[in-house]
Amino acid sequence: MTTILDIPPSDLAAALRRWARGTYTIEAATELLIRHRYWPARAEFRRLAIEYVTDTYDGEPLAVIGWQAAHTALNRGRLAYSSSEAAVLRLAVSLAESIPVNLGEAISELDTANLGRVCAAIRHAGGDRSAWPQSEGSTSRLADTEGR
Repeated sequence: MTTILDIPPSDLAAALRRWARGTYTIEAATELLIRHRYWPARAEFRRLAIEYVTDTYDGEPLAVIGWQAAHTALNRGRLAYSSSEAAVLRLAVSLAESIPVNLGEAISELDTANLGRVCAAIRHAGGDRSAWPQSEGSTSRLADTEGR
């Protein structure tokens, strides 16, 4: 039996995108995590916040992010993270679930690359699917946790 930990990164990214498709805010939050690369690559995040569904009508698997579960795990210290990684996850959860976030505090934790990703996610959430920089392409690769 395949578990969420066995899913290759490119397959997980594709399954996450399939699940998110159709709702701008969910697409934006999901794409932010995929492009940030840290959270989907983490075993504890996968176990606590992602459900891999293989029994679908079209046979294509879906990976479902439990945004509330991610939020709870982050706030209860069940996940290891830097301040930047926590900020990205908090912002993604806020986009997906409308959970309030201290925007000033979160933004101040981001480097230039992550600030660009967050800005693209906000534009995407507002309806602009072309917001993501082409330099990052439509990468489906999730880096290991050292490749942040």
